[in-house]
Amino acid sequence: MGIMFLILFLASLAFGFYKTVQRDLHGNFSVRPEHGALWFGMAVLFLFMMLSFISVPTGTRAVVTRFGNVNRTLEPGAHLLLPFAEFAHEINVQTQTVKPSEHASSHDLQVVATEVTLAFHYDPNYAGYIYSQLAGDAKDSVIVPSILEAIKSTTALYDAQALISERPKVRDGIEEFVKARLAPYHIIAETVSITDFNFSEEFNRSIEAKVTAQQHAEKAQNDLQRIQIEAQQQVAQAKGEAEALKAQREQITPELLQLRTIEMMKEKWDGRLPENYYGGTAPLPMMEVFRKHDNK
Repeated sequence: MGIMFLILFLASLAFGFYKTVQRDLHGNFSVRPEHGALWFGMAVLFLFMMLSFISVPTGTRAVVTRFGNVNRTLEPGAHLLLPFAEFAHEINVQTQTVKPSEHASSHDLQVVATEVTLAFHYDPNYAGYIYSQLAGDAKDSVIVPSILEAIKSTTALYDAQALISERPKVRDGIEEFVKARLAPYHIIAETVSITDFNFSEEFNRSIEAKVTAQQHAEKAQNDLQRIQIEAQQQVAQAKGEAEALKAQREQITPELLQLRTIEMMKEKWDGRLPENYYGGTAPLPMMEVFRKHDNK
């Protein structure tokens, strides 16, 4: 819109000069201001409009100062100011983020480097206060110091290991602290996220050793349980075999043994006597054995 007023201003000014300076039939120039007065007046009007017109973008508020003092706050859209007396200063009221980090001590005196991301926005209803009291941007003067203080205060309440295991609780503590600290400045803290925890090398090594020891203990426990189960299985198997042997012994009788011997002889013996007898140092023909028996 300002460009349009500039074009109209230049066009009116040019046309005013054209009307003011005229050339007669003899080629002589004459200046008649009254002929271009209307166009000069319009040029002044367009210049006034160009200097007084502003457009406030969406997501911002414009704080108007008159001779250096805060006069009013303008909503997004087109507005007119008093030229040479009023000036507009834009304040961003959209969501913004900061990501500071701080080294702090835990409850057990471990040094922890914590990085926090804060999403916040300025209260649009207090844009004049933000401009006049906080110079239009409170990140370095108010917001970051509040976050760093919140990190130190909250971290000191937890042991280093608890900072990891109770991370959501730690985040909520930092968020509540920051919201309470920024509220008097009309800065609205939306969300807080803990984006990183860094511990000292000594602490990391101790945690790794603890985890390794725990894994070894769990493995030993599992091995012990496995050995116990295998021993129980072996005892059960031996018990079962003993009971089966006992049952077999109870069922064996002399008659059953004689019957099993006869059945075995039927299966193994073909009805022929052996040809040799191996009762001495050298084999003897079976017939010689029978002859000796008859002589006796």
